[in-house]
Amino acid sequence: MTKGKDAARRPPVPPRSRRRWTIAGGIAGCFAVMYIVTGSAISAVVLMVVLAGLGAITVMGLRALGITRDHPWVQQLGSRPWRDGQEVLHVALRHLPEVFVVTPSGSLLAPSVVELQLNPDDLHALLDRMDLDLITTSAAEVYEEQVAAHDARFARPGPPQVQVTASASLPPGRYRLRQGQPVNGGHELAYAAAPASAAAYEATPAYAAPAPAYPGSYEDYAGPVYPNFSARDGHTRAEPEPALARGEPTALEPSKPRVPTLRLVTGDSMAQTTTSGAVAGRGEVELALPQVPTVSREHARFTYASGQWWITNLGRNGLTINGVPLSGDRPLSTGDLIRWGSRPDAPQSWVEVS
Repeated sequence: MTKGKDAARRPPVPPRSRRRWTIAGGIAGCFAVMYIVTGSAISAVVLMVVLAGLGAITVMGLRALGITRDHPWVQQLGSRPWRDGQEVLHVALRHLPEVFVVTPSGSLLAPSVVELQLNPDDLHALLDRMDLDLITTSAAEVYEEQVAAHDARFARPGPPQVQVTASASLPPGRYRLRQGQPVNGGHELAYAAAPASAAAYEATPAYAAPAPAYPGSYEDYAGPVYPNFSARDGHTRAEPEPALARGEPTALEPSKPRVPTLRLVTGDSMAQTTTSGAVAGRGEVELALPQVPTVSREHARFTYASGQWWITNLGRNGLTINGVPLSGDRPLSTGDLIRWGSRPDAPQSWVEVS
């Protein structure tokens, strides 16, 4: 009985560890094949080193051409087009324990709020079969069962919440799990369908609740954004990128506290923003950069999430953070140095968060 309980308490293997084990297994399998083909362990090692070098040169060449993991070609290779929205949801629910945290005492701590992101097309297909309220309720029940099965405990009292949202950065057939943020200051999370008109908005009880106080003006507010949803309470903005169609049900949250100001000091110029999703570049963007060839028209996007500013590369020329090339997303803090391009003479910005 104790052995079974200890097995249940064992935390699930995180995606990064699974990836490492997969790579190690692939290397071992390649070595076995090379050894069988060449009949010599030394020849197999030399051949694998040559192949690894060719692979590294290929990756470096693709990066030099601007083909990174965010490139549409790579996104298409990472997609799972054979999965429909319902299958993606089932796969994601099986992996909910990946958000558990192992405490220093060895116990498992489960976040009370989990955010499940799906590709917009997958979420559309899923909403054609199921209502969003049913999806979130069922997901919360599955999450609660998995927490009990692993003998974990919730980080906060109250029922668990699973927020299902759309993210255009995910390829079809993929999902993303991460710790969510509690909404309504600890009150119960409400999911509702976005009204199709202003009259319906004013008549919908879910939107009639008073918005939490916000210490600032609407122009300074840079809180959460919602797919194609426009409100008149001064605390909600429409998402600047395409997501769910107007009138489709989606997960809504009330406004959050004001985010800190992000400043980019580049030489004698300075650009700042408090808007999550702001773009930096030499084009018509929120954060203007010097008009030099190494700077793309839209070079990077800055997003505020989980209490931090994050940067995502958008340009072909690449960028470095403190001398390290950026791959994927990366959090920022005061004192970080962003070089806009891979050339040594590319302009450099000093980051200040306050």
